[in-house]
Amino acid sequence: MVQINEEKLRNNLACNMRYLRLMQKPRMSQATLAKKLGVTRKSIHRYETAVCLPPIHILMAMAEYFGYTVDELLDTGLPAKKGLKNNE
Repeated sequence: MVQINEEKLRNNLACNMRYLRLMQKPRMSQATLAKKLGVTRKSIHRYETAVCLPPIHILMAMAEYFGYTVDELLDTGLPAKKGLKNNE
């Protein structure tokens, strides 16, 4: 059986989300990202502080918006792997 550490996934996503959001030109607020994904700002805050993982449909929308795969969003070292992709 493959063991998946949920805490590690939450922390990886939190780090990657915050990085991708703040590297947008101009810098994107949590409220703006929330509006684009159809969730509340509080939800974005909870994802970025690793309180919880988003539902899969939100995770997929986030991956599509930022131009990454779901696997890449949940993995460590996203910025170092591919550099920044931005939706300018």
